[in-house]
Amino acid sequence: MAKQHDQPYRLYKRGKYYHAYISFVAEDGARFQFRETTGKVERPQAEEYCIKRIYEINQKAHRKQTGELPTITVENAFLRYHNERAIHHSKPEQIFKRLFNIAADLKVKYLHEIDKQVLNDYVLLRRQTVKNGTINRELSIISAVKNLADDVWEVQTNRANPLKFKLPESAENIKYLKDWSVAQKIIDNAAPHLKPIIYTALYTGMRLGNILNLKWENIDFSSNTINIKVKDRTKDGGKNLSIPMIAQLSDILNNQPRINEYVFNYNGKKIGDIKHAWHKALERAKLPYVNFHTLRHTAATWILKKTNNLRITQQILGHSDIKTTAKYAHVIDSEKRRALEDVFS
Repeated sequence: MAKQHDQPYRLYKRGKYYHAYISFVAEDGARFQFRETTGKVERPQAEEYCIKRIYEINQKAHRKQTGELPTITVENAFLRYHNERAIHHSKPEQIFKRLFNIAADLKVKYLHEIDKQVLNDYVLLRRQTVKNGTINRELSIISAVKNLADDVWEVQTNRANPLKFKLPESAENIKYLKDWSVAQKIIDNAAPHLKPIIYTALYTGMRLGNILNLKWENIDFSSNTINIKVKDRTKDGGKNLSIPMIAQLSDILNNQPRINEYVFNYNGKKIGDIKHAWHKALERAKLPYVNFHTLRHTAATWILKKTNNLRITQQILGHSDIKTTAKYAHVIDSEKRRALEDVFS
């Protein structure tokens, strides 16, 4: 592919679709660099897509620079987030209470006032009373609210990234399945529509949302890869992640009935939630409850144990920061320490 240094984008094909690498400096001085699929099979249409994306980003940057974007209070932003997203969680009342407390502890009126200093003060305040894991979950909520405000509501926000303020967690906070026999017990007791979802999580480390939204166009059986877009605050529109498929997973997915554009369906419709089926599987397996995200932790821990390579584990999991991957190394260090203690006690 010839490089086009005079253009803010480059096109390349992956499968039948054109993908774009976009890199340019917007009107507000911010540099944008990201890759994404154009969803187009013809080059002229793909070029039009890139031009439109760059124009939209520049327009948004201009509105921010000139202050044309409306403001929103922290209280209203968190309330709107609850009504649009958190209300669909299994325990919306708890989420509402947590959102209300976070908004109060931020101690600023407007969402765009949440800058690095505010986030730092928030972390220092919360460290006095709660554990690092709790603070990290709250920072993720703040980040989710800001992302929604920035990408969907188009109101004024600050570029400070709450996730950059996450604190190290002890290895004990990371739950994972000890070995394959435990995973197999869950699979054996899972409903038929849940089994391939569990296999996908274990074999790839993908998040549940990415799995349930997986489309046939995301799977390249010729190269045995899954190509998805994952959220990344540093890249507008997210980043592309290519995950290799082992033969077992390729067979499992290839045998899924092709009912619609989505890979995982139940009663002819895309699966939107697996909470009930997951609960039932654990209940029938007579295992203590762990959330589905434990399978992502499991995949990460198993991969790191086998490879002893943080960088490979980071690339498979799609972590933007290797510090996120490093927490699984602490899990393994703790296991080694306990083994030594058992031998020499």
